[in-house]
Amino acid sequence: MVAITATNSATPSIQAVAFGRARLEQAQRVAEQAETTAKDLRAQADSAEQQAQQSQENVRKINANIQREEATYARPRESTMIEVPVKVQKLIEQMYNATSDRRTQSGNPLKTNVSAPPVLNSQGHRTGRIVNVSS
Repeated sequence: MVAITATNSATPSIQAVAFGRARLEQAQRVAEQAETTAKDLRAQADSAEQQAQQSQENVRKINANIQREEATYARPRESTMIEVPVKVQKLIEQMYNATSDRRTQSGNPLKTNVSAPPVLNSQGHRTGRIVNVSS
């Protein structure tokens, strides 16, 4: 009689188990590497985002300084364009008219006193005359 024996068993061979374990370990290593790479990329992205925010803040500060400087330098230019008020024009005209007669007579509208004694400074040098223009 011939006996039939099973050539296949339900239990895997030792080689198949070792091969499965090796593939599993390799897959775990690849997954760990991918996770490490992802963490590095996240850190780089965070760093780049922080640098971008700092750059944007610098741009805002520079723009604020430029606007402040433009406003500072634009005001004096605008103020030079303002006309002299009519009251000031009339006052200047009255002062001119009041002194023009004296200026044409003596060439100097200020009152002078020829006989006034010269003024001496602290070292005793002559510096000029004190003129009383209130009278």
